[in-house]
Amino acid sequence: MKFTFEVGHAEKHIVDFEFNQFLGNLSIKVDGNDRINDFRTFSFKLIKTYEFEVGNEEKHQVKIEKIRKLVLAGFRKTKYKVYIDGILDREFEGR
Repeated sequence: MKFTFEVGHAEKHIVDFEFNQFLGNLSIKVDGNDRINDFRTFSFKLIKTYEFEVGNEEKHQVKIEKIRKLVLAGFRKTKYKVYIDGILDREFEGR
């Protein structure tokens, strides 16, 4: 699953999210620079949260929730919720 979104008004930043559901590699980049790298192969949690700050002069808190299915998660679509400054900004779903 890959998606990209923009954060900021006067000071804009591009956030790239990539997760390989079968291999478990997760990468979050801000303006092309690595921000978070994770490796997930097995978890009891249905929701995994990634939080980070974006911006220099215009700062924003970004939270991405990865919500997986309970049964056969590796073969089913995963939902992603993106919050900017505590407000749900967008949702994605895919593999």
